[in-house]
Amino acid sequence: MSFKENVKAKINLDRLLQKLVSTIREPPGKWWLDKVLTQELLDMTDFEHKKFRDLHLYVRPLEGEIMEVLVFDNELAIYHTTVADIALRKSPSWQEMFSIRNIKKIMNHHDVLVSKGKESLKRLHANAMALLDLTYTGDDLALLLEDARRGLENKSIAQIQESFALFFNLLDFQLVSLDLLHQDLQVFARPKSNAGDVPTFDPLILFDEQNLALSLKKGAFSPQNDLDLAWVMQYARGEERTDLQGIAVFEFLSELVLEKA
Repeated sequence: MSFKENVKAKINLDRLLQKLVSTIREPPGKWWLDKVLTQELLDMTDFEHKKFRDLHLYVRPLEGEIMEVLVFDNELAIYHTTVADIALRKSPSWQEMFSIRNIKKIMNHHDVLVSKGKESLKRLHANAMALLDLTYTGDDLALLLEDARRGLENKSIAQIQESFALFFNLLDFQLVSLDLLHQDLQVFARPKSNAGDVPTFDPLILFDEQNLALSLKKGAFSPQNDLDLAWVMQYARGEERTDLQGIAVFEFLSELVLEKA
């Protein structure tokens, strides 16, 4: 896959994990898992499906006969053991239950259990992420920049939003909700690592979907700072200007990605 395709796959993986973690139900109560979305996540890993007895397993080799084995049910348990051992513990035959040693294994899985539920989802996400090649060069970023340029020239909101998604994922930008703004004006920013308890961002990107106006303001911004909020309101009324506009915003983002590398 190209670099762009790998980043899009990463975005999809992150969304899948977020959706699955937010909807899974764990004890207290009954386990429940969205198996359709989980199957989509599994298809992006190097786990291979294996039907054994009445179990649907996903396995990948670890060392020798020891495998990483996922039992595809609502608990989504992952074990480090053999497929035969999981079959004994999860779906024993009546002959196997005559052994005291086997009964102990059937009653207690913790000696081979690695994770369940949300932790298993995170392990699958990490496995799928490790298969993606997210290394890039200046040429890779030039292609992303050209896509953004075409989106602005063609006034294509869909293409602009895709460019946002790609660059924002690489740079950890996020949507900043400011209730005082009209809904067409979207604000995006990157959290500062040394912000402390007060949320602080730098830089600030403003995008008006109605007229496709794209701008960037450099410097720290906090939604809890009255002066910062006042500036945004003045910008929305056309009374303030930003540091960069149009394609220059994406050029700035591209430079940030290169610096990050």
